[in-house]
Amino acid sequence: MPDEHFGREDLESLLRDAFAPWIHQLNLQIGDITETGATFALPENPDLSREGGIVCGQSIAAAADTVGVLALAAKNNRYRQMTTVDMTSNFMRPLMNGDVRIGATILSNGRRMATVRVDFWQNNPAKIGATATCVYAYLDG
Repeated sequence: MPDEHFGREDLESLLRDAFAPWIHQLNLQIGDITETGATFALPENPDLSREGGIVCGQSIAAAADTVGVLALAAKNNRYRQMTTVDMTSNFMRPLMNGDVRIGATILSNGRRMATVRVDFWQNNPAKIGATATCVYAYLDG
């Protein structure tokens, strides 16, 4: 488990202060923090859905990029200035308007680059609705 010096309260502060104001509309909730990543929730929000009650892909992509940064901050016990250099997303099944669970797994965390896989599901973690692989370049390295 990461050092307690950068825990849930620090991630909540980072989420509130370091991201664009419209990211706050996602209302991301921080779950468990582990040595290899973190879990999050994207609460039900009709404003993030398109016709038919499907959570829009733009919301999923924004959440993936955001939780990737948060998971790395927890792993590094601090926020490191970074930028997204690549993000690949795949949508396997619709995520309907309702609570969406998110799992961020850190695949690599080097001196200059990091990669995080982010999975989205609703009722069953074995039935992934969407996944994204986010690659970041550290700017302070």
